[in-house]
This record gives sequence, structure tokens and C-alpha cells, in this order.
Amino acid sequence: MKTMICRACGSELPEEQFELYPTGTRRRVCRQCKYQLYGVKAKRRWRLRQLAHAL
Repeated sequence: MKTMICRACGSELPEEQFELYPTGTRRRVCRQCKYQLYGVKAKRRWRLRQLAHAL
């Protein structure tokens, strides 16, 4: 089993914990960190825009 080190949190995790690109390479940020870095911030920005339109 191959392992990789996440660039965001520094954890050593199995390769399966990293997103696989169509080219066959893997993202260097684990799935949990990817969610924190991109998903949470995007949802927060979306919610702030919704609140701004409501005012």
C-alpha cells in the first residue's frame, strides 16, 4: 500500500485518501483538507452573498 503526505495537514495517508485526476496523478491535498480549503469557504461566500441580496 502506497502512502502520500498531505501538503495542507502533513498527515501520511494511503493513496486512496487523495483525489485521482483523469491523467492518473493524484491531488497533493487529502480529501478532508480539500473540503476544508475549498468547500467550506465556497459555501460561506455563497451564504454571505445570499444575505447581502436579502438586505
